[in-house]
Amino acid sequence: MAAIDSLFCQLVEANPQLRVRVGNPDEMRSNRLNRTLDRLKHRVTDPEPEVAEALDGAVITALNEEAVVSAALANKQGLNLVASYEAFAVKMLGAMRQEILFARHQREAGSEPGWLSVPVLASSHTWENGKNEQSHQDPTLCEAWLGEMDDVAPTLFPVDAPSACQALLSLYRSRGRVGVMVVPKNALPVVLDAAQAQALADDGILCLTASGQAAVQLFAVGAYQLVEMQKALQRLQRANVAASLFVIQEPGKLRLARDEREAEVTLSQCRLSALVPSVGPRVFLSHCRPEALIGVLRALDSGEQSRFLGYRNRGGTLDTFGMLFANRATWAHVLEAVSEVAGVDLDSLLDEAEQQALCGEGDPNLLRRHA
Repeated sequence: MAAIDSLFCQLVEANPQLRVRVGNPDEMRSNRLNRTLDRLKHRVTDPEPEVAEALDGAVITALNEEAVVSAALANKQGLNLVASYEAFAVKMLGAMRQEILFARHQREAGSEPGWLSVPVLASSHTWENGKNEQSHQDPTLCEAWLGEMDDVAPTLFPVDAPSACQALLSLYRSRGRVGVMVVPKNALPVVLDAAQAQALADDGILCLTASGQAAVQLFAVGAYQLVEMQKALQRLQRANVAASLFVIQEPGKLRLARDEREAEVTLSQCRLSALVPSVGPRVFLSHCRPEALIGVLRALDSGEQSRFLGYRNRGGTLDTFGMLFANRATWAHVLEAVSEVAGVDLDSLLDEAEQQALCGEGDPNLLRRHA
């Protein structure tokens, strides 16, 4: 999120002719948009001294998600950004959906929308918001947005700073779209270089680790999910199990297009086959509920040889690892799924104590201390 904060400030500076609107329901600093707030300031009627407030502030703040997203969507000739806690961003859904429906109707009538696409950042999200219990652990917005048409409503899961920045730039280069970007607020390792981030933005999927004779393919949808998949891959390599690791940033690009207009932005089956070699055993680990993803990734679903892991409606006052463990979404659960679909002996991947932790009879912290 800090990388997006820096990039957005650069875009504001480079485009002084554009009126800026930032929709902010609550706690902008908690979402790590500090530079943006300091530069643009909350719009208020009575600014306090030494506080990021101004009569002409460009940050529209109100404890009303629909109001602040509407302030950004109404700024048709400007540069817009919306950032919200993921769990409450779903309140923006109605206004967002009306905007993309109208934009699509415009195109169908032969009138291209001219407004810069609007990113809606869902942060302080399900996997990193443990202090406030399950009320703050809800991926509903990205799941609902995955159901909309990808030509006007992309749903993006960047995995590091380069991919997040490239995804943001790609959105701003387009017109008449509202994109949901699920972005971690906490610092995570940089995984991709600039060329990889561009390729991921272009295709929606990227192979990070290839194996010509892969016994299983791993697919990560989300930043924390990639971290777990990388840990699982290390264990598979130690056990001499050939595996390939893929990042999926934009699941909608991989779907079977539902009409000709959506087909213009989705990958052809020929292109998808070139990017993802045909391998039966596949394990998917997603930021959202896996049921919402299965239909979107139907083209990659190999049936009984596929497993989809993700959010299982488990939560509480838990840290990131606790959330992953409660939802059976850690690296160890990935390996359990690999053993099921690829016929790999679980004993070769996890020791006895780790297996006991996996089934709830041992210390879960053994899985926290991955080696």
